[in-house]
Amino acid sequence: MNTETLASPQVGIAPIFLKAPSAAQPIEGDLKSISFYQQELRKVLPAEVFQRTPWRLLYLVGFLSVNISLIAFVLMVNPAWYFKLLIAFAIGQLNSSIGFFAHETLHGSIVKSQTLQSIIGTLGLAPFLVSQTYWRFWHNNLHHGNTQLIYKDPDAFPTLSVYKRSKFMRFVFNLSPGSKGPLSYFYFFYWFSFQSIINQSYMRFKNKMWDSMDHKKVTIEFVSICIVAGAYLWLIGFENWLWLAVIPALIQNYVILSYISTNHNISPLTKVNDPLVNSLTVTAHPVIEFFHLNFGYHVEHHLFPRVSCGHSKTIHKHLKVMYPEKYKTMPKWKALKYLYQTPRIYKSSHELIHPKTLKTYPTI
Repeated sequence: MNTETLASPQVGIAPIFLKAPSAAQPIEGDLKSISFYQQELRKVLPAEVFQRTPWRLLYLVGFLSVNISLIAFVLMVNPAWYFKLLIAFAIGQLNSSIGFFAHETLHGSIVKSQTLQSIIGTLGLAPFLVSQTYWRFWHNNLHHGNTQLIYKDPDAFPTLSVYKRSKFMRFVFNLSPGSKGPLSYFYFFYWFSFQSIINQSYMRFKNKMWDSMDHKKVTIEFVSICIVAGAYLWLIGFENWLWLAVIPALIQNYVILSYISTNHNISPLTKVNDPLVNSLTVTAHPVIEFFHLNFGYHVEHHLFPRVSCGHSKTIHKHLKVMYPEKYKTMPKWKALKYLYQTPRIYKSSHELIHPKTLKTYPTI
């Protein structure tokens, strides 16, 4: 299903798109493994798609250079507050871009050297207070290996039964988009860093899914990042915290998490890791896609995580031709709208439910 048009909720909200999805939802027999799609797509994709793209290091150099220059400008010139506000917004956006670059690099699509990957990963994830070792395990292993599989994907929201048993998930639900709670409208601005900090400092010691992670290395990296962050706050001075730390952190969290949430959290839960069912590609203006390194092309990324996101649009074109009824894509703003009009609890794999009102809504 090409989801340029999307569902209206089953209960209580007027249609927000032009047509509803088919009532016949995919069943387990319709699910295909990632390897199935990979074999089919390799027949039509050009060979250069599967080669590393070290030239994309120019993105990192450019983003970092502008970011450092903006910080230095604020510290040395001390411009008017409205200039500082624009600069704060730009720094947050650039931190997002560098974070997206780190994500791509840690999948191995830019450079082969593990050491260089780790250095770039640290540079890109430090503004979010995230250890690159933790990120590799969380994102590359747990999330990609178990996408939208309940209990195993740390990014998947729970079923109603889990919600009822877990005080923590009841707390999280009230903060999440679609809960209608007042704090849910601030979720994107802090949750990515907040969840990462909680996981790195506490939750990884309480859940068996983290057992095989290198805890010692994560601890060293996380503590080191926190020390560097403290030194940065001291360097810029309290008077610049708002412009060079707080606002950028809010912006970069929003950018990263608004993609992560739309890429998965209105999609079905699946027992077979089928990216055409459990993931969604979201599109935006070409300028935005340039600065966000095509991160929204997420079905493509889950099919070929080691392929540079610079090739995502090539894969995108072939998916639309080869799987026109199954491949899901829509503008990001539409996905965000539906995210806030539906709750983040699953009644079944293809149905969302608000645990307090018991109203139900289809996934895409």
